[in-house]
Amino acid sequence: MTSNAPPLFSIRWFSVVLELIRFDRPAGTVLLFLPGAWALLAAWNGAPPPKLLLIFFLGAFFMRSAGCVINDILDRHVDGAVERTKNRPIVSGRISVGMAIAVFIFFCLLSASLLLFLNYLTLKVALAGLLATIVYPLFKRFFPIPQLFMGLPFGMVAPVMAWTASRNELSWGAVFIGLAGLFWSTAYDLVYAISDRDDDIKAGVRSGAVTFGDRLWLVILFFGLLSGVFLSLASFWLGIFKALPFAIVLFVLLISYQSYKVKEGLTPLHAQKLFKSHVFLGVIVAMGFLLEAPVLL
Repeated sequence: MTSNAPPLFSIRWFSVVLELIRFDRPAGTVLLFLPGAWALLAAWNGAPPPKLLLIFFLGAFFMRSAGCVINDILDRHVDGAVERTKNRPIVSGRISVGMAIAVFIFFCLLSASLLLFLNYLTLKVALAGLLATIVYPLFKRFFPIPQLFMGLPFGMVAPVMAWTASRNELSWGAVFIGLAGLFWSTAYDLVYAISDRDDDIKAGVRSGAVTFGDRLWLVILFFGLLSGVFLSLASFWLGIFKALPFAIVLFVLLISYQSYKVKEGLTPLHAQKLFKSHVFLGVIVAMGFLLEAPVLL
């Protein structure tokens, strides 16, 4: 590919790096943060320490940034065939692969620095999350529904880390919240995949949107309901009954409505909007955990 890279550390170079990490699209960071926030709120009865909230929000930003970079590095040979990704920094030659690797390492180190404030058990969970982040793009080469594997680093690892950071132990409550996050992230990433379906077919990339075709709406509904089931199990196991059950019902109803919209048919633009609306769904669940705080309800 032709090199159009700006001078190192120039304003244009920093602009390219911000584009590489999707800085202008914060929905991904918020979606990564929310399952961790669920677990923090659950572990601290709705009132987690601000320090932990900050650590996990920064961790979500750093690891989402690293995930975007490693995704673009491994997908650079197929991104040019996809309309939405053909102008990304690596494939367009505005940043070299070597420099992108350096950016990836930089954000991994920033994430690792946050672990200095957490316990050893959380460190071990974080290492599993890093491995899943690195290998996820490779699953798009052979796995029929790579969005399910994406749910490991994006939906399950953060809440388990949040719980171990808070309690220094694993429990079924943490596992249930983690599985809810996994299946929720699978559902919203399948919605996101609709916008790339035609290009993925041409490029030979595996995707749940391609695998399931017209039945995709049922798969999204299935994973959304599964997320609701595990949230309900977490509510029962942890004894959280004030507001969370109502939040779960609303969460499931909205995902059911979304699956109906997918069945009707979505343009790529509408699929992107529906994907971003999952931030609202995640906040609803977070409010269910938040209202457990005695001073609030």
